[in-house]
Amino acid sequence: MSQKVKVWDLAVRFFHWSQLLLIALLWYTGEEGLMAQHQLLAYSLLALIVARLVWGVVGSDSAQFRRFAATPADAVRYLRQPKPVSGHNPASFYMIVLLIILVLLQLLSGLATSDNSYISDGPLVTSLPAGWVDIASEIHKININILLAAIAVHIVAALWHSFSVHNVLAVMITGTDKQLAMPQQSLRHSVWFFILFAGLLALLYFWQGHKLVALL
Repeated sequence: MSQKVKVWDLAVRFFHWSQLLLIALLWYTGEEGLMAQHQLLAYSLLALIVARLVWGVVGSDSAQFRRFAATPADAVRYLRQPKPVSGHNPASFYMIVLLIILVLLQLLSGLATSDNSYISDGPLVTSLPAGWVDIASEIHKININILLAAIAVHIVAALWHSFSVHNVLAVMITGTDKQLAMPQQSLRHSVWFFILFAGLLALLYFWQGHKLVALL
């Protein structure tokens, strides 16, 4: 029986599944015109993303971006001959970077998006030139479709990889994996991630969130 080792800390697993849930809820509330809820969810996702970026520098070995950064050649070689890898594989590095960029673009453009409504206008609309607001609003409308397409590709790839190569979905749920030909990862206590996330959430709440709660 293969020995199990800890690969993912709680912070990474919480980020992964919470991000997916928040994006799904953001899409739903946006489609339904529930703008106060939509913006509250957006601030939650922004706090989550920023906390993950910080954790990607100071967090556990498997969470640090520099630990799993790969060259394009490495990614192409891996796609040609995929195999089980402890932590992120070389190809997934580029998908992670793409998703983070698209999510940040969607969130930041949302801050300056105008729908000619007090409730749905982003908080930066009144501080920016009208031309910038128009550009941000257009980016916000177009980028969501690109983001959803990238997420769909990511989900399909993860499902295929889990059933054909390596059950990465189970590993992302449990945080443990079978012993592979890799050194065991050094994991830091996730409490620091959650303290940072809570702090960022509190700052965003006191900046704008309390106004939105009053509109619910």
